Amino acid sequence: MIEQTFDIHSFIRAEQRTPRGTPWPVPNPFNLRFPGLRLTSEYAKAISGTGIYLISFGTEVVYLGKYQPTSGKIIGDRWGRHLQTITGRGLNIGLGGTNAQQRLNELLDAVANPELRQVLMTVLEFDPARFRDTGYNTTANRLRFASENWNHFGTAPPEAILNNLSFWLLRTRPASDSLQAKREISAVERLVLELYFPCCNKEYRESAHQGLRRKNSVANIIKAVRNAMMAVTQADATDCIRLQG
Repeated sequence: MIEQTFDIHSFIRAEQRTPRGTPWPVPNPFNLRFPGLRLTSEYAKAISGTGIYLISFGTEVVYLGKYQPTSGKIIGDRWGRHLQTITGRGLNIGLGGTNAQQRLNELLDAVANPELRQVLMTVLEFDPARFRDTGYNTTANRLRFASENWNHFGTAPPEAILNNLSFWLLRTRPASDSLQAKREISAVERLVLELYFPCCNKEYRESAHQGLRRKNSVANIIKAVRNAMMAVTQADATDCIRLQG
């Protein structure tokens, strides 16, 4: 397996924008977007292809997903969107739900940080349109993670928001066709998520899995992904790419 590490700032930019709509009585943190940069052919090739990707914060893997590309633009398709939702700072962030008050209560149950709690309560009065599907929906699990780290995420300027965040891509060997690639990478993802429960994944349950988070190290989960790839494809990961914040 070939391992390569790159500076995340060569691939993704954090960009501050003024949120649309009615001004809030408290600072509105939903003011960042994370577009991909124009890449050299070397950089574009490094993050292309079918694989399993991880998002880590410090040494903990906080999210695991699969990518079986049609366009090969993983930053726009996945990573830029995830950054909006797991930091709690996304310009386009949606809070989901069909009943805004009920959804607010569900999210408040997951959020302990008082400043982020105030933000969520302010949304209901001044920006209720966020209680819907915006295409960038966050979840209780993702907001719980943002709450745990709100001292960083809540105040970090664009140039610092990516500090301690890394993206990893473990590529599978090429499949014979897109259907096989989709089937294999889904099987690999399923095998790993049966063993590990990253805190921003939908499979994570706070009451059952909080004590297991210490096992969610990058080393442990990369090993699990490689083992799953061997079981499904009879081949190790071809590459392990890291974009380091």
